[in-house]
Amino acid sequence: MEMSEQSAEGPELVPGLVPGPTRPAAAFHQNRVFLDLFWDLTKPEQEVRLRAVDSLVQYLQSNNKELEYTLKRLVDGLSHSRETARPAFSLALGQVLSAFKDLSLLQTLDRIRVKYNLLTVKKKLQRNAMFGSLFGVLALHQSGRLTQEPQVMVACVQLLQSLTPHRQHLKDLPTKTMMDILNQVSPGVFEQVLFSALQSDLSTPFRTPEQLHLLLVALQRFPHTLKPKKLKKLLGFSTIIHQDNVPRLTELLKTVANSVKKEHVLPPVMLDLLKLSLREDSFQLFWTKVISEGLLKEPPGPSHYLSFRVLGAALPLLSDTQLQDVLKGDVMRQYGLHLLSSQKPGRFQLAPEMEVYVSSFLQGCKDVDRQLIVVKGFSSLCNQGCPMVPPSWRVVQHLHSPALQAYTSWLLDMFLRPQLHLLLDVSTKKQTLVHRLRKWIGARLVALVDNQQLKKEEAMVLQVSRSVLSFSSTVLAYPPLLLTLHHACI
Repeated sequence: MEMSEQSAEGPELVPGLVPGPTRPAAAFHQNRVFLDLFWDLTKPEQEVRLRAVDSLVQYLQSNNKELEYTLKRLVDGLSHSRETARPAFSLALGQVLSAFKDLSLLQTLDRIRVKYNLLTVKKKLQRNAMFGSLFGVLALHQSGRLTQEPQVMVACVQLLQSLTPHRQHLKDLPTKTMMDILNQVSPGVFEQVLFSALQSDLSTPFRTPEQLHLLLVALQRFPHTLKPKKLKKLLGFSTIIHQDNVPRLTELLKTVANSVKKEHVLPPVMLDLLKLSLREDSFQLFWTKVISEGLLKEPPGPSHYLSFRVLGAALPLLSDTQLQDVLKGDVMRQYGLHLLSSQKPGRFQLAPEMEVYVSSFLQGCKDVDRQLIVVKGFSSLCNQGCPMVPPSWRVVQHLHSPALQAYTSWLLDMFLRPQLHLLLDVSTKKQTLVHRLRKWIGARLVALVDNQQLKKEEAMVLQVSRSVLSFSSTVLAYPPLLLTLHHACI
């Protein structure tokens, strides 16, 4: 009974202690939800992390007294030991800075620089500190406010430059972040503010693939600033691709090739270099000296694969004359040899990638003549007279009707009057077997007639059947063509 009365009167006071204010249960619950958001940023599930970022911004919009605490927690989380957590804290910090414009970018950057200063942080924590600085700059960049404060932008670039030597930990992330910043700044800001800060990186493009790519991005974005005269002063030469640079450029691209040997992609630096060669009118030098006489002189492997991918990516960029040249050149021949060797079990096959390149080109090309150049070029790649693309090559479904008609006429003409000297044959044997070519063409015509996805004109089908009938003595030796005639007449 006494215990009940004591409970009703409240807890017994301990002498010498002053009780603090009692925390309401609702407030405790609300703060618990707020604190749990920071834990959610470290969760392995991406959906949970993204939801936590949105919830955090929404919470702060009605509880901005927690901003200072939030900034501290987010900056601390930039160097989190869990890899998936770092970008989450970075994104959250960027979103908070974007939502609350009164938060100073410079003060936030200073907070990041002080906390992750490599000169003061313990050695065992330096790797995490590097990531903290990197993801801190990414957060400022993601806020969308960096371009409005050029001086902060320069400070961010300088911080990234200090991180660039630590490739063993950060790889090419600092340079990629600089490229992202370049892609957002105006030409005026670049010329007046960023150019001087980046001059040391831009003046040494052949040191690393990343620095070359940085210069290529700058040239693409700010051609009026980086004119030939400025390049001459900066680099000692007015163009990137010229005879004196070929050896250094080739060695650099070998490094690029080896860096992506396990990835089925064309590195962006290679695509930008290809585009630059076309703008500088140095494509012939690039293709002949750097690709054919450089990368292709390496043993079959990553350098060859890089060359083949450049060939595929170049299709929509080249002129008609350039297309015809590259489809008859050394890169195409080496690609044919790769097709032969890759037929062995366990060998890497690049053919599926090339099919995607060709299909994408044909799908986006409105020019009938250019479509015809490409399908004829790949159909002319042979081994002892037999074309190396499959007879049922699916890319032809993207041909426009006039191109399909012209391609069919070319096949029939090549069947009836083989012009073997027009083929690119990879075989070292002098004997070229005409019957192998005719057998493939027969199967190719069957596939064209059978393909329900092709928009075939009736005239094309009739042309096939009439041509077959007019050369009946030859057709009897090639059952596939008899099958074609049968299908055409149904």
